[in-house]
Amino acid sequence: MGATFSLYGRRKDTERYALIYNDLRGNPMARFKHEVYGYVLDKLHVDMKSLYLYNGYTRLARAQIPAGTHYLELDFYNRDYAQQWDAAEEQLDGVHVEIPWLYRHFAHSWNHIASDADTKRVYQRIYLK
Repeated sequence: MGATFSLYGRRKDTERYALIYNDLRGNPMARFKHEVYGYVLDKLHVDMKSLYLYNGYTRLARAQIPAGTHYLELDFYNRDYAQQWDAAEEQLDGVHVEIPWLYRHFAHSWNHIASDADTKRVYQRIYLK
């Protein structure tokens, strides 16, 4: 089980963890990035309050929008995984190439904000008038 990458979510209604994908293929961070973009754009996982990337029993990344805020916070297990997030493009389920599928929509709606923690990435929602 140690080499299996999985995507989990935490449900808004019950606070329980739910398995979304059991065995991510291709680049797991690129798949996580696509799922996070879809989540914050309200296109995927709308019943979840946070998403998690696991490798076996180890949580590599968490994405959440804390209640009452306009921020996306990503927490990574270590600096290497944060840098993998920075370098990854998106990857869709069943398509093992990295393409910027939702990135353009994400970039128009969210701005990256500097964080003093090297294992954290923060984005702020942009509200257009």
